[in-house]
Amino acid sequence: MKKIIVLFFLFLAVNLYSQTTGIGFRLGDLSGISFKKYSSAKAFELSLGRTYLFIGDHWYYNHFNYWYKKNKFGYREIDYLNYYRETVPLGLQLHFLSQHTIDKAASEAGKLDWYLGFGGQFRYQSYFFDYRYKVEGDPDWHYVADKHVVDYDLGADGVVGLEYTFSKAPVSVFLDFTLFMEVIDDPFLFNGQTGLGVRYNF
Repeated sequence: MKKIIVLFFLFLAVNLYSQTTGIGFRLGDLSGISFKKYSSAKAFELSLGRTYLFIGDHWYYNHFNYWYKKNKFGYREIDYLNYYRETVPLGLQLHFLSQHTIDKAASEAGKLDWYLGFGGQFRYQSYFFDYRYKVEGDPDWHYVADKHVVDYDLGADGVVGLEYTFSKAPVSVFLDFTLFMEVIDDPFLFNGQTGLGVRYNF
């Protein structure tokens, strides 16, 4: 049994040593920490950070309409007023990638790869809506303040991107495009995402 344990940890150590690890920052949707583990022509990528960084009020306005239709209040008229974040919108992406070198001749300066893969995402945020509404037979507005909403999004995605790795510095830069499909809580809602970033490789 001890031999099996020793062999397992020896295999694990050799496997980890043969891989290249990159950690850095990603800007886009999502924006935060990017971790990547390479193994031959395959890679594993994990990103954690903030979502909806550049969308602002537009996303909340659209989501208010979705939230209202989902609840089917049936008011004669509604008017979105404002939102207040209770938590920062956070996201987690997990990708399994296949790496392909485009130009091996440029190895003196660095190399350019393209990659594609698949994975999943989880997103979470808690916030409040302010809105007003009218009911049939009443001309006056009724106001609702601080309506608490919790949004969970879970789904699958596909990703394609470019990555340039410098040969004289342990640094790589990347650009990618992701197509995300929600499964929970709005099934088959598609969302296009982009990101760019830099990683330190060791």
